[in-house]
Amino acid sequence: MSQPAATTRRLVVGYIATDRGRDAIALAISLARSAGIELIVTIVRPESSTFTAGNSIPQDGTGIVLQQLEDWLDEALSLVPDDVCARGLIHTSSNESKGLMEVAEAEGALGIVIGARATTLMRSFRIGTVATSLLHSSTVPVVLAPSGNSDIGPVSRITTFFGARPGAAALIGAAVQSAAALDVDLRLISLIENDGLGDDDTVEIQEFAEEYGGAVLAGRAAEMLESGRAVVRSQAGADIEDAAANVDFQPGEIAFIGSSRLGRGGRVFIGARARRLLRVLPVPVVVVPRRAIGPVSTR
Repeated sequence: MSQPAATTRRLVVGYIATDRGRDAIALAISLARSAGIELIVTIVRPESSTFTAGNSIPQDGTGIVLQQLEDWLDEALSLVPDDVCARGLIHTSSNESKGLMEVAEAEGALGIVIGARATTLMRSFRIGTVATSLLHSSTVPVVLAPSGNSDIGPVSRITTFFGARPGAAALIGAAVQSAAALDVDLRLISLIENDGLGDDDTVEIQEFAEEYGGAVLAGRAAEMLESGRAVVRSQAGADIEDAAANVDFQPGEIAFIGSSRLGRGGRVFIGARARRLLRVLPVPVVVVPRRAIGPVSTR
């Protein structure tokens, strides 16, 4: 595979030998191709000394177990095309989510990509144990690959969702940075349970986008808004889920949502509103901590 550039942006891809792992790989490939990102394909080996199939692995990782992990990693890397830079890593940790966060920190990664569980009726994402743990503790954005719908091709647009009272500068900033890095359009959508987004709310969102990140990024945001590459919209519905379900998406689109205001220390903390959105969004979703850069942004 191709060699990384001197200054490399990286994404950690959490891999397990199931459809979820392959979904994560497929989405990560689309992001890497769109933004020149190196993938760190990671299998976490738990420290437990008790082995049960599909769960814990002996601490020493010897013999057939270690060979199986290496085979799975080879399988994962074989899914990555030659035009995408990737390397594999087996990392030992107390659990999978903690291990992925450790690798992300060590590698200076922009985010962690994982697959969602199998789709259930009326739900685009079903959040398992690992995803739940990441969504309550990660200090970098968590990128969720929807089941069976993750090979999105080139990223075409970013849509960022807000509640009725927008104000998450980190979320807007991450979306602006990522849209600029990918050279794609940006939609800022407020999901509301009444008749529309007020003029004051629209101005507030525009001001956050224009002011976030200092003069350079502010200039990018202002230019995107003035040129129509970034737009502010509202979508009303009977409730948040109904409003989100009525949003149209185009091929290659990804959605950004913010973590709950309960999140501390800049970590992701997914709240009830975000969980409701995950039930209906049909595209890959990036969950952004309150203080974070975008998963495909420049540093």
